[in-house]
Amino acid sequence: MEPLEALAWLALLALLLRILSQLNAIHGLLFPSSRRPPSLLAAPAVLLYKLGLSLYGTLFLLLSKDKVSSKTLRAAPDAAEILKVDRTVRIIFVRHGESVWNKVFNRGFAPSFLVRLVSTLLHELYLLPFKDSDFIDSPLSDRGYEQCDGLRAFLAKPSPDLDAIAASDLDALTGGEALLVSSQLRRAVATLVLACAARLQRAGERVLLHSSCQEISRNFDTLSIAGPHEAPDLGSERGLGTMDVTLDASANGGNKTLHFRGIDRLQHFAEWVTSLEGDKTVVLGGHSLWFRNFFQLYLPKAVEHEGKNNKIVNCGAVGFTLERGTAADGSRRFAIDPASIRTIYGGFERKKSKSKSK
Repeated sequence: MEPLEALAWLALLALLLRILSQLNAIHGLLFPSSRRPPSLLAAPAVLLYKLGLSLYGTLFLLLSKDKVSSKTLRAAPDAAEILKVDRTVRIIFVRHGESVWNKVFNRGFAPSFLVRLVSTLLHELYLLPFKDSDFIDSPLSDRGYEQCDGLRAFLAKPSPDLDAIAASDLDALTGGEALLVSSQLRRAVATLVLACAARLQRAGERVLLHSSCQEISRNFDTLSIAGPHEAPDLGSERGLGTMDVTLDASANGGNKTLHFRGIDRLQHFAEWVTSLEGDKTVVLGGHSLWFRNFFQLYLPKAVEHEGKNNKIVNCGAVGFTLERGTAADGSRRFAIDPASIRTIYGGFERKKSKSKSK
């Protein structure tokens, strides 16, 4: 390389570094209401990490069999066949607030879709040198933060109409005996931390990140940015940067693999949660498809329940009792007691009925 050519490359590199150093200021002007990335990571290793994760996401999208199909569910043992119950656990599902991915792709495809898509793509370009993304491990959207605020406000001043079981679940959420668990994906962790902020700050509890709870889907937004035994950096999430929250990543085994199916994660979680010692309620921050598949797998097949067909609403909280026992052939089975299901907040989505044209 000629000396002048080398100087030209050095000058270009210096210019790029200068631009990168001003990104936060530019970001504040272009996206005043958006979250800020946690730190500038211009090292080539970080860019390669994101490139590798994007390539893996493409492979996962094309080759994965993560979806729990209706055929798989039909072939699964019937939860009603438990003859002897030896363990019960109370579980509360808390679905995350709306994510940026949901904002772009789940609000319909009217002309506003192009505006959402283009603005998010521009923001994704801005995030290129940071260990952050709008699409991979998609974080909460503005609406998602508002939904978290709504759940937190409800927990601070709940409805007086809850029955005894739902009231007990509410107590577990707000400060009673409970173990806080979450998928390692940022939107689930952030939702649980924001909703339970009062108890987390008061009691200094940990939130256990469990990779068996990673969302069931082939989409990019269901891949985790945090690696095995790492916790996601929530410093860029609004309202979390100043909170002193401990995330325990000891149960985060890393991203789902191509051969690891969604039903495997459901079964792993059922085994794990019913093996815990003590009688603590388990509060699980997670995802709509994972929750729906869990109801489909462990509610008796003859039982019709909205949890089998409808998603829990964003930031909805639903409690139930999971039973562990043995079937006639001696095999271990798990079942959700249908009579134990309670809506604490939000409940299940109502599918819109199509009006008949005359």
